[in-house]
Amino acid sequence: WNCADSASLTCQLTWTEFIGTSWGITTNRAQLSGNVGGNRARADSDLASDDHYCQATLAVFTFAGGFNSGGVLCRKGATGTDTCYFCNAVDDGAAPYFNMSKLVAGTETSLGTNAQDPVVNDVIRVEADGSSITSKVNGTTIIGPVTDTDITGNVRCGILGYVDTAGNVFALDAWSAADLAAGGATWPGWFHSRGGWTA
Repeated sequence: WNCADSASLTCQLTWTEFIGTSWGITTNRAQLSGNVGGNRARADSDLASDDHYCQATLAVFTFAGGFNSGGVLCRKGATGTDTCYFCNAVDDGAAPYFNMSKLVAGTETSLGTNAQDPVVNDVIRVEADGSSITSKVNGTTIIGPVTDTDITGNVRCGILGYVDTAGNVFALDAWSAADLAAGGATWPGWFHSRGGWTA
């Protein structure tokens, strides 16, 4: 998000907030803050395949109470239907952790958790490869692979977050998505022959 501060995520790519309207760009990062509840957004650019990954760097994770979480999502369609796989960092006032879940028409099912403590500069990644769904942090698998066949065919990726208390801040930087078969190379703001996007 190498753009001026804005109430919109649209920058190098066009984004749609399909749950909530509180994502914005702050200091070249996608950020949620305060008591805004759940928010999810997709980049409106198709990858070549539903075998792909989505990742971003955890830039701010400030907890002041209540619930604070966020992360990346994959296998999202081009509609407002709340269906995708995701990995997110979570702080609910107990021990922070990572979670991997699926959303199918708005119904969430956890696919696994890991007690690793999320910290700033962690690179959070979720990937779908056929029926194998995996979450990684800093290149190391922390959840999965989990076998799940509920979501196929969707070729968009995005971000999600939930903050519900004044003082909570969640921000992501260096977002990217690419087809797994492509080797993951990306160029900012452009679709290219190896099938990747960045923001």
